[in-house]
Amino acid sequence: MLKLLVPVLAAAALAAPAAAFACDGGGHHSGASAGLLSFRFGVGDHGGGQFAKLAGTGTSFGSDSATASGDVVRGDLASGPWSATLATTWSSAESKSFQDTDGDNDDGTVTVSCAPATASVTLGGSTESLTGKTCSLTRNGTTVYGFAGKASNGDRAFLKEDGSTVKGVALSGEGAHFGLFLHSGDHH
Repeated sequence: MLKLLVPVLAAAALAAPAAAFACDGGGHHSGASAGLLSFRFGVGDHGGGQFAKLAGTGTSFGSDSATASGDVVRGDLASGPWSATLATTWSSAESKSFQDTDGDNDDGTVTVSCAPATASVTLGGSTESLTGKTCSLTRNGTTVYGFAGKASNGDRAFLKEDGSTVKGVALSGEGAHFGLFLHSGDHH
């Protein structure tokens, strides 16, 4: 297990510069799963931050340009529809591969690639320009993609694309605490 943990943590550091983790003040968290990793977010009595949990559809983040749109499904940052356009410079991607040999049913090669990216996210009638990374995680021939970025005012967004399904979170304010952890089950 330790043999797997070190490369996974290295991949996580590469893959999730703006992944979010915070308690909502009542010990509950909301999250978006991305392959091996789970990104957690929440806000509450930690300084007044706001969030919007996003769900929708989009084109592949594996392309140099992608779009996504849908509805805010939870949160106090905004309500109604949202949309995003994403531009990724995949020619500048950095990749890391490792072997998962811990003996379970998903053993094999795991590759994480991350490239510089920008996004324009419209939420609640306001548009933010974000700079960050788009990353891919490939395991046993299946690839999922995620974007993590930050606006000049400190607002952040994370979007995960799996096929045509896009889920994510937008965060604003000082109440958001950021981080990443490996997910091994339900957490309350």
